[in-house]
Amino acid sequence: MEKVKTSMVSRLRPLLNWEVGLYALIVLVALAIRLWDLGARAIHYDEGLHVLYAWRLFTGLGYHHEAWMHGPFQFYGTYPIYWLFGAGNFTARLLPVIFGTALVILPCFLRKQLGRWGALAVSVLITFSPLLLYYSRYARNDIYIAFWSLLLVVCMWRYFEERKARYLYVGTAALSLSFCTKEVTYITVGIFVLFLFIISAKELAGRVRRRFDLKGLSPHSEYLILIGTLALPLFSTFIGLIPGIEIPSGFHWAKLLTIILFFIFSAAVGLRWNWRRWLISVLIFYSIFIFLYTSIFTNISSGLVSGFWGSADYWIEQHGVARGGQPWFYYVMLLPIYEFLPLFFAFLGAIYYTIKGNLFSRFLVYWTVLALIIYSYAGEKMPWLSLHIALPVILLGGMFIGQLLQEALNLKGARAWVIRGVTVLVLLLLLPFSIHVAFQENYQKSDEPPQMLFYAGISSDVPPIMAEIDKLAQKTGEGKQLAITIDGKLFYNGPAWYLRDYKNIDFSISQPKGSVLIILTSSENDVDKSYLEKYGEGQKFHHLIWFPEEYRDFDLGWWWDYFFHRETRGPYWSQEGIVYFLSNSEF
Repeated sequence: MEKVKTSMVSRLRPLLNWEVGLYALIVLVALAIRLWDLGARAIHYDEGLHVLYAWRLFTGLGYHHEAWMHGPFQFYGTYPIYWLFGAGNFTARLLPVIFGTALVILPCFLRKQLGRWGALAVSVLITFSPLLLYYSRYARNDIYIAFWSLLLVVCMWRYFEERKARYLYVGTAALSLSFCTKEVTYITVGIFVLFLFIISAKELAGRVRRRFDLKGLSPHSEYLILIGTLALPLFSTFIGLIPGIEIPSGFHWAKLLTIILFFIFSAAVGLRWNWRRWLISVLIFYSIFIFLYTSIFTNISSGLVSGFWGSADYWIEQHGVARGGQPWFYYVMLLPIYEFLPLFFAFLGAIYYTIKGNLFSRFLVYWTVLALIIYSYAGEKMPWLSLHIALPVILLGGMFIGQLLQEALNLKGARAWVIRGVTVLVLLLLLPFSIHVAFQENYQKSDEPPQMLFYAGISSDVPPIMAEIDKLAQKTGEGKQLAITIDGKLFYNGPAWYLRDYKNIDFSISQPKGSVLIILTSSENDVDKSYLEKYGEGQKFHHLIWFPEEYRDFDLGWWWDYFFHRETRGPYWSQEGIVYFLSNSEF
């Protein structure tokens, strides 16, 4: 018995070291700062739509996939949180917190590639990253994509090292869930597949000449076949980008035929590679995909069409729409404002690794550069999409920080002291400012100073108004039956979430009957003035707000002022509203 105990202790001892303790501390800090004051900030426009649809699913009103709302994962992922803890601002943001914290753990599984110090540095950078922290507390799906993407990278490189089937299957699940989360997965898959193709092209070309023999391939080629064949049927929509090919809108036999042909080709390649592993991977991938897109088999035909074709088709069209109308340099301008710490080391690391790097470090350089190019080219540019450029930047920057620290420990003499001194000095200068920026962005409740990450944000004026409505409902004894008349052009831009439990809401603002009337100032003339006599004096408020886009005609002086002081030359843009409450004599 003593021998067994001694053996177990000897096996656990390597795990119970200072490094594990550091990771545990980092994760606890990451969780704490993501949970802190989580529900205080107003639920923003995009958040409001996502959490409201999840709430509708939770309350039995159902859910069917619509491309403009991205993938179904976020709605089904939020459901159990509502079931366990109820629906509210805090719980609506818990799923991003969970994924944002889990993301901090993943670099530990790349210790061999990033280096011991590099993996720790990446975890710390993710923890205090202004962008990753912000979107770990924001009910949008980009933080989930960041997790799935990094998990897929972990599985790829662990498979390259060990060739164990579990890294194929976990990677397959991550890939499927990523497609079920958001359409930027097409970009991520394109970046990864192109890299794998570049490093595997010579080997695969030789196999094609040898009667398409795919047995005994390198792990790089095997992962290329895995990802490529699983994703290829979902890329069928892109055939419409080929000049001269026009696919009719709506359901059409040409779409179905294209998907079938792409799947047959994928099966021919996958079965020739490793029939057992490929079939298991296909079962995992499409079980998850079909289960979620068909709304748990309650919307089979429409869900399959939407998942296999509609999602990508819709967002390809949005490239031409170019929502937001941001300049081409949007991310080049935005990233240094928030991710200046990893960006500084990533820039130096990119130069160093391009000359002296290994396959993994050059992959990070490639991922960073190509992500910046593709997202800068894409028509729609939004602050949350910067997350998908920031992630490889943080990996690359953290890896280079780790290498500098490791070399400073290994080397002796003047060179070691120079490396050690410069690295520590830069970290001491930039890390506190980076943490300051992260906390300022995340814990600021007011609208001033304006924040660049605000895009169609809900003003801090809105939650107090909603609290007043709740007080009126309690005071009158009407509770959730309180009559509310609200401008339809305003309702789904935030108030729909806050008023989700109220049963007596109407949109007839011309002749309002509610105890509360909420309108946009632009709709003021639509209200019959005689009906306003029963209300008290209207209370004006800011509703939707936008950051003042003074950067469009790029000015380095403006950028410098905002970087250091978070000051703009003009006020934020806002959509204005007015709220009226019944006069006291009415109740």
